Amino acid sequence: MKKERPAVIADLLEKPGHLIRRAHQFSVAVFEGLAARDRITAPQHVVMTALFKHPGIDQVTLAKLVALDKVTTGTIVSRLERRGLLRREQSSQDRRARVLLLSETGRELLLRMQDTVRQSQTNLLANLTQSEGKDLVRLLRKLIGAEPAAGARKAKRRQPRK
Repeated sequence: MKKERPAVIADLLEKPGHLIRRAHQFSVAVFEGLAARDRITAPQHVVMTALFKHPGIDQVTLAKLVALDKVTTGTIVSRLERRGLLRREQSSQDRRARVLLLSETGRELLLRMQDTVRQSQTNLLANLTQSEGKDLVRLLRKLIGAEPAAGARKAKRRQPRK
């Protein structure tokens, strides 16, 4: 007869997924507390930032860029459009397609909110040293595949210039 091993259940504070979820909750609360005066949610800010950086993209591309599903992205776009913060236009390359652009009002609001964004990031990272904050951002980028692994960076640096 096999001897049964006692069940081992890791503490929640040892589970990366749980910690990431808690950090996300904290991040959203910090941002939305400061951005409440502008009536902008964290996902709306992400969409507006993406359109500022990539004007004239379609909604499917936007959804992929901000890592939201198409329905959620569509809802956010509709709300921002109703507030006059973005507009949809016919694509100059494909008359059947519609592209998204920040309106002048949306652009002005996004630019005006940059102090709020900086303050929310400062508040979010307040328990970390500056070096730890930079490490956290680098590790999160690496975790989601937005930054190459160290070995890939080294190999890339060694390539001769053309």
